[in-house]
Amino acid sequence: MSERPATQDQHVYEGREFEAAANLVNYYRWITDHFRPYLRGAGTEIGAGIGTYSRYLRPFFSEMDLVEPSPVQRPVLSERFKNDKNVRVFTETIDAYRRKAGDTSRDCFCLVNVLEHIEDDGAALRDMAAMLKSDGHVCIFVPALPFLYSKLDRVFGHFRRYTHAELKEKVADAGFEIVSSRYMDMLGVPAWGLVNTLLGSTSLNPKMAAIYDAACVPMTRAVESVIRAPIGKSLLIVGRKRG
Repeated sequence: MSERPATQDQHVYEGREFEAAANLVNYYRWITDHFRPYLRGAGTEIGAGIGTYSRYLRPFFSEMDLVEPSPVQRPVLSERFKNDKNVRVFTETIDAYRRKAGDTSRDCFCLVNVLEHIEDDGAALRDMAAMLKSDGHVCIFVPALPFLYSKLDRVFGHFRRYTHAELKEKVADAGFEIVSSRYMDMLGVPAWGLVNTLLGSTSLNPKMAAIYDAACVPMTRAVESVIRAPIGKSLLIVGRKRG
């Protein structure tokens, strides 16, 4: 697996990104509710960071591996789960983790805003498919719409924003049957497009992120529960390993 080398700016930005993400309670609950039917047994979160989203996933798994290649995040991640004997923390890439975990050893993989950071995302998906047990699942959430790609995406270390067709094809080619796929967060398209794509913002304000989460996410979720989003700032897909 090849990952984009972190620049100095990206290292500096990591703290601000995780600080902003910590406030996205409604956003993470929305994602988790879509993943919920597939979260069971031995789970693995790829790109766990400091464990912000891990705490939403943890209740659904009997045991959980947290994989975070950045050594910068390891101390906080390890400290957060130090009293949970059924959580293991790994600071390595997916292919290195595969050598330790072994094939057909996991029930579910979760990646939230992670796959776009991996240059060879196809190889990463194939590694995860190999590690999954028969009928295991991969649950993925990624930024959508290449025309929204911005300076902030570059600061984040994103190699791409996905089209729906591209994501489905890559997941299927890795050995998965597509169980569910959808755009999410229609309102996020004009919001991200204006602030980041057009105006060129290179920072994510934690206070503004919290306001968006509290005021906009519940409304958007309610609308998208009735009307399937024809477009969205993000894509969510669930794949089941083909036998």
